[in-house]
Amino acid sequence: MSGNGIDFVIAWVDGRDPDWQRRRNALSGDSGADTRAERYRDWGLLPYWFRGVERFAPWVRTVWLVCDQQPPAWLDLSADRLRVVRHEDYLPPAYRPCFNSNTIELNLHRIEGLSERFVLFNDDMFLLRPVAEDFFFRNGLPRDAALLNPVPTTDLKGRAPGARIFTLPLNNTEYLNREYEFRACVRRHPLKWLNPRYGRSLLRNLLLMAWPRFVGFDEPHLPQAYLKSVYQAAWTQYADIMDATSRRPFRDDRDVSEWLIRDRQLAEGGFSPRRPVKGGYFDVGTDFSALDRTIRGQRAPMVCINDAGVSEEAFDGLRAGVIAAFEAILPGRSAFERAVSA
Repeated sequence: MSGNGIDFVIAWVDGRDPDWQRRRNALSGDSGADTRAERYRDWGLLPYWFRGVERFAPWVRTVWLVCDQQPPAWLDLSADRLRVVRHEDYLPPAYRPCFNSNTIELNLHRIEGLSERFVLFNDDMFLLRPVAEDFFFRNGLPRDAALLNPVPTTDLKGRAPGARIFTLPLNNTEYLNREYEFRACVRRHPLKWLNPRYGRSLLRNLLLMAWPRFVGFDEPHLPQAYLKSVYQAAWTQYADIMDATSRRPFRDDRDVSEWLIRDRQLAEGGFSPRRPVKGGYFDVGTDFSALDRTIRGQRAPMVCINDAGVSEEAFDGLRAGVIAAFEAILPGRSAFERAVSA
């Protein structure tokens, strides 16, 4: 039975694992598949994710590490609050083998024992300073900001099939509009769409309310709070596209993502409005200096470190720099790490 506390879920992959590579290479994606190496590249930052959780969110009930390979050797699998979940533990056989992050995230509600309230992290998202439980949930509802934002299409031009990331929010928005009438959603919960906590973003919301349909949302690329029951309800509404996505072994331009579940959460009014989290997303290849200052100065509550476009030649140097920044604020091992042998 699910607990009453708040769980953290993190999906992790190390693309250097030879056994994982063998299984991945045994499959061939079609022309729409996203098989870029950066989708599976490990920066060696997972210890700092666990250190951040222990130091900055000690109230977490359980940490669920979702992976399809051996966990890293340094991880203490006997740690009290740690649970390791392999794909075969929760993904139906029809969805395996799986190298598609959308499938991994769309099916989290199937994890046995997962709390009704949980926060989803990618393995490039890290806490930098203390956060309270009500940063993620208030009165039993996920904290969020319903900020409208048209989905950009400039990303689609000239990109190879599979690499067009903005097909995901486009697809999500199409399916959201299939089930919800935008203006009716606003009328039901006006203060969740026009809330003073949104600051200057209120003006953009007002302007975009001239459109009769959802145009898309601001997607912050940061840890996202969810209710497991909302996942289950979304699967009832969108079983066709969620099942189709989950049957594709690699990310694909036709997929929807877990953002569709978040979008549905917003459309239903099933959230508690909060001020938008700003200044936490960085493309490490172009924003390294700003990222370094943000981590060392703990200038944001959390960060997302995106390595899109980082070349193999630049990878090692950037990786060393990011590790040095984290080591400056989280130098000691956590209870999730094995003691170092003398």
